Amino acid sequence: MHDSHIHLNLEPLNRNITEIVDSFLSKGGKHILTQSTDNVDIQETLDIAAKYPDIIDVALGLHPTIFEETTILKGRHKNIYEFCNRYIDEFENQFVKNVKKIKAIGETGLDYYQFTFNQSITRQEQEELQEIEKLSFRRQIALALKYDLPLSIHARDLQGRKDTVRDVLRILAEEGKGKARGSFHSYTGDISFIEDILALGFYVGFNAIITYPSGENVREILKQVPLDRMLFETDGPLLPPQSVRKNKKIKEKFGQPADVREIMEVAAEIQGISMEKLEAVTDENYTTLFH
Repeated sequence: MHDSHIHLNLEPLNRNITEIVDSFLSKGGKHILTQSTDNVDIQETLDIAAKYPDIIDVALGLHPTIFEETTILKGRHKNIYEFCNRYIDEFENQFVKNVKKIKAIGETGLDYYQFTFNQSITRQEQEELQEIEKLSFRRQIALALKYDLPLSIHARDLQGRKDTVRDVLRILAEEGKGKARGSFHSYTGDISFIEDILALGFYVGFNAIITYPSGENVREILKQVPLDRMLFETDGPLLPPQSVRKNKKIKEKFGQPADVREIMEVAAEIQGISMEKLEAVTDENYTTLFH
């Protein structure tokens, strides 16, 4: 059992990493891939992984929403492109210094969904930030090729839209040169793109969304992905499984690596296969991609 996408540096996971890891191991867990999202949490992510080098792997990346968060939301409306370019430069410098400790690049990708939440952002600023997201993604793909590392990709669209995933696939085809590899984490996009994702050689990560009543789209996607392209994740501390969400006795609800067991049990039922087979194949997938 593995957790191919989580953020162990975030609250409340970071309060007691030992307890989190022990719980995961007690459920048969083997590997966790913890991921950074900005320049601030790189060292924290590395420090957490260093405590459990045989269990916790590291991915370093720039999440696409970080550019809006570090500019518009902090009142920096001038020279957005220049500021973000420097931010990407800083990431690359830290990445290169720590590259021997890294198993993947992520969380990276594109996110146009975020712009629906900020009514103050202008159309021009939105277009500029979208171009910056693309620039950052291209530069992280270049790093992946240079250092032969897989990508952990975030691609979140507005409901009913296809722009984000389409742009991600186009950039992967252009910049990846047929050599880029990795996983589309927590894919909730249009099912019609699954064929393209698989054709590029990428894996698809599934999490607790498949346990939610609202997760029918993702359950259908699960049926379309071959076992040898499947990964499991939590995206913790986000997305606790449905059993946690509906349990009124649990005051602090969050996703953690041990939850992968419940997620995989649901997936095995959907696929009509044994838990043992699902675990054996998908653990091999994790090892193939990240080790």
